[in-house]
Amino acid sequence: MSNNRPWDFDEARDACRKAAHAQEHAEAEVRHAAQQLALAEEAYRVALAKRIVELRAEGQAATVCADLARGDKQVAELRRLRDISDGVYEAMKQASWRHTSNRKDAQRFADWSQKREVAEGMAA
Repeated sequence: MSNNRPWDFDEARDACRKAAHAQEHAEAEVRHAAQQLALAEEAYRVALAKRIVELRAEGQAATVCADLARGDKQVAELRRLRDISDGVYEAMKQASWRHTSNRKDAQRFADWSQKREVAEGMAA
């Protein structure tokens, strides 16, 4: 597409289809990231709870068990992975919003191209 002319019907349809496909792909990535976040959250919480119970059984004061458990290497690693999954999920949501905006832009440009083509046809 040239910068100085409106899209013809096929170009407009193709641009809108590409934008819709990109949005669908982004939405699938959001779903996948949400699933990964849920799995990471589950693993972290289960490991944290188990470690708290272990520490309590070892005679640690209940008031410090949660802090000590969060400092456990395995629990801390699972929390890091959970936090990374959360960041990926948030980034995917933003990408989905961006693709939604791009799809709307493509539709607006297709509409503008159609109106301009009609106006130029009437002026000729």
